[in-house]
Amino acid sequence: MSEWKTLKEQTIEAGGNNFIEINVKQPPEGETKLIGISKGWYTDDGQKRYKANILFSREKRDELVKVLQEIDTNL
Repeated sequence: MSEWKTLKEQTIEAGGNNFIEINVKQPPEGETKLIGISKGWYTDDGQKRYKANILFSREKRDELVKVLQEIDTNL
């Protein structure tokens, strides 16, 4: 079984021992690259554990950024 490749990764500390991870992944078979957003926490020994994640096409990136910017300014 082939594994997904993580091409790029960035972690945002979310307070306490929580984090949000943004990454670009490539499936085992295919040229398509996907953007992932994961949330998780650090164990006592500093290892990452994941609660949930979502993947979406890179074409949706601009739409997601736009929504995030609009939701913040429309409060």
